[in-house]
Amino acid sequence: MGILQRQTIKSTIYIYAGVLIGFVTSALLYPKFLTESQIGVIGLLVSWSSIFAQLATLGFSGATIKFFPYFRNKEKQHQGFLFLMLLVMMAGFGLFLLIFYLIKPWMIEDAGEESLLVEYINLLIPFTLFSLVFTLLDIYNRALYNASTGSLLNETVARLFVLFLVGLFIWDVYQFEGYVTWYVLSRGVLVLLLLAFLFWKGELSLRPDFSLLTKERSKGMLSLSLFSLITGFGNLAIIRIDSIMINSFYSDAEVGIYLTTFYFGTLVLLPSRALRGIAPTMVADAFKNNNLGVVNRIYTKSTITQLVVGCFFFLGIWANIDNVFEILPESFEAGKYVILFVGLMNILRMVGGINDVIIGYSQYYKVNTYIMLGWLALIILTNWWLLPLMGISGAALASLISVLVVNLIRFGFLYIRFGFQPYNKGHLIILFISAATYLVVFWIPAISTYILDILMRGVLITIIFTTSIYYSKTDMDINKLIDDKLKSIRDFLS
Repeated sequence: MGILQRQTIKSTIYIYAGVLIGFVTSALLYPKFLTESQIGVIGLLVSWSSIFAQLATLGFSGATIKFFPYFRNKEKQHQGFLFLMLLVMMAGFGLFLLIFYLIKPWMIEDAGEESLLVEYINLLIPFTLFSLVFTLLDIYNRALYNASTGSLLNETVARLFVLFLVGLFIWDVYQFEGYVTWYVLSRGVLVLLLLAFLFWKGELSLRPDFSLLTKERSKGMLSLSLFSLITGFGNLAIIRIDSIMINSFYSDAEVGIYLTTFYFGTLVLLPSRALRGIAPTMVADAFKNNNLGVVNRIYTKSTITQLVVGCFFFLGIWANIDNVFEILPESFEAGKYVILFVGLMNILRMVGGINDVIIGYSQYYKVNTYIMLGWLALIILTNWWLLPLMGISGAALASLISVLVVNLIRFGFLYIRFGFQPYNKGHLIILFISAATYLVVFWIPAISTYILDILMRGVLITIIFTTSIYYSKTDMDINKLIDDKLKSIRDFLS
């Protein structure tokens, strides 16, 4: 089993374990025990700290993946690369502090004096620091071909911490203020665990060594870092800008409703996160060796496999949309079409495959930055247009429109520059099977007990969709996976 497949499988297990835990927290406990405003302020803290942390990386994440192969040498502690990363962390955190104190008055004014964000805004300092250190250490660890440990900590362990902290809040061990404080500090625990893992692996050396930092290489790293900074900042801003803009137009409560229903739509995207954990390293190495065939194969496989899995998860969610609002309080029904638009948006992102990764680690990496800036401008404009017209559903539709436009641009660029064309009739067959499966399940009368109704629809979707995909042979990787599982079952029963 290759590195890509092994790391992807392990990361997938951790991600889905985290999803199950996160579902209990975000979909069941939060709406029941927290107010919409309290859910909203937690989301705003996460959004702002993520944007600030991305800014504070100074784009070094992209430079790490691209240039670490030249430094990789365990006997020589990777030529002092981790010390260089430490210098970047210090400089980036200093820049964050400067920007934070400059824009803090505007953040308070924009949120409104009645917003809970005003009360907890200073927690953004430790939250950003922990997020920054974890992000860069995780990138370093991924460059060492270990994507699964970061996924375990970030996707599973982090959510276990949050679930435990919510339990303490429910049991009145502390009030909401204590919960938010410990929520932030739990991110610091993740940093300590990742540091301990790197130390155990013998990869935690801070010995300075600038011997490989030639003038030409330093220039290349600075250039890539600059464009990666803009790209990464823009990418994260795109993900988080909707909740911030909703807070500007409405209140913490609408942010809370949006983020809770947004969570259901993001379930569609989860399978792609495991692939994206290790794929950038593989693509960077392939470009280093000028092996475009490998890049094209990864690109093609990523589009069709992700489309299959994405459609399956979207069907499961949207076919049970009425049952979703049996779980959530009535006030959250305002986010029904948030789930639809976000789910469709994530299918578009998945069918685009790793087009952004390929552009980002090719010689045309600057193009990614230009596309990202255009994307950010487009999503801000569409949010500004649609939020007053459609409420929180407008933010989700704005995201869907912008992803469609950006995917078309990226596809066109890769086709023109490299001749990559990953799509075939198999993609159309998958969409046809998805639509047919939904129509069959849609016309089935609902069962009064929503849990039984979810199980019934889930089983039907699994049987109809999986069987149709298997016999259509649109994705032989999926077929092989099913064959292997069936063989394991037969061996077990025999």
